[in-house]
Amino acid sequence: MILIQIIETLAQWNEVLMKFKDVDIYYTFEYGRLFAAKENGKLFAMYFEDKGTKIIYPFIRRKFEWNKEVVYDIVTPYGYGGPLLEGNKESMGQFYRHFEDYCKENNIITETIRFHPINKNYFICKKVMDIEYIRQTTAVDLTLPMEEIRKTYTSMNKRNIIKAKREGVFCYLAENTPENIRIFIELYKETMDRNQADSYYYFDDNYFFEQMKNTSISKTYLIFAQYNGEIVAAVMVIIGPKYSHYHLGASKTKYFFVKPNNALFDYMIEFCKSKGSELLHLGGGYTDDDGLFKFKTSFTNNKNFDYYIGKKVYNPKKYNKILDDITGRFKVKKNYFPAYRGLID
Repeated sequence: MILIQIIETLAQWNEVLMKFKDVDIYYTFEYGRLFAAKENGKLFAMYFEDKGTKIIYPFIRRKFEWNKEVVYDIVTPYGYGGPLLEGNKESMGQFYRHFEDYCKENNIITETIRFHPINKNYFICKKVMDIEYIRQTTAVDLTLPMEEIRKTYTSMNKRNIIKAKREGVFCYLAENTPENIRIFIELYKETMDRNQADSYYYFDDNYFFEQMKNTSISKTYLIFAQYNGEIVAAVMVIIGPKYSHYHLGASKTKYFFVKPNNALFDYMIEFCKSKGSELLHLGGGYTDDDGLFKFKTSFTNNKNFDYYIGKKVYNPKKYNKILDDITGRFKVKKNYFPAYRGLID
């Protein structure tokens, strides 16, 4: 007998998560709820169970008002997600038939998924939606001895780590205190300003405090790099049952010359290995060959993964009507999906 549930409370969520053997940090209620608030939406998950096969799919439902009508679209929380399946992969088609019914009943017109590069769940969704390659991400294999991991660093990276230590850069695990979280917030804001980041990446202060709280399957840590008594760089890393994830990073521009980020990432790698993680996922850059991605791969020996997004339109007639309306009156970001979310001011 097929079981279908729409989950929207912490208690229900944790009960379902406990049924999965291999679940990552992006699937927790707490993580999803933070980004639901960021998206001005509401967090849900659909749970499917049939003949030993289990699927959980967290998503954020967002409201969009058009011509006095309220419609909805859905997106996965920031990071990586999509349906998590344990069991028969052929069940994904059956799951999506139920999910499509749910979307049509709730006036949901589009769906956007940021697939999980490590789990490769885009493979099992190819038959039910359009899949688009975005870029590569990269990760450190923590099953290797630390000595072997460091041997694979690029020559330039090794030199920069040595320079940082020679200059007196000191890295350490920071206590989870309000004071340290505020230090991270200020560093992060400086970093976003320097990078001229999109407004989406400017999180409010509450986000950082909430992200530092433990969940049933994950714990978040701050690691600081100190130079001449001043915190000059920091990372926020989330550690789950199997994988660690470099989540956010921040640094002071004027201290780039002492290479604090090289020392900081080296420390983070060793720390995550000490916690028993099999992999430290560093994410990607903005493109496959930009400076950020090259910096990350200088630690990973090019252990790279493909990152895809999924797109699906549940109500083509209504979606196209909205597109016809907005494209005649607004400029829209190229290739943005759904297009009505990509209006240029």
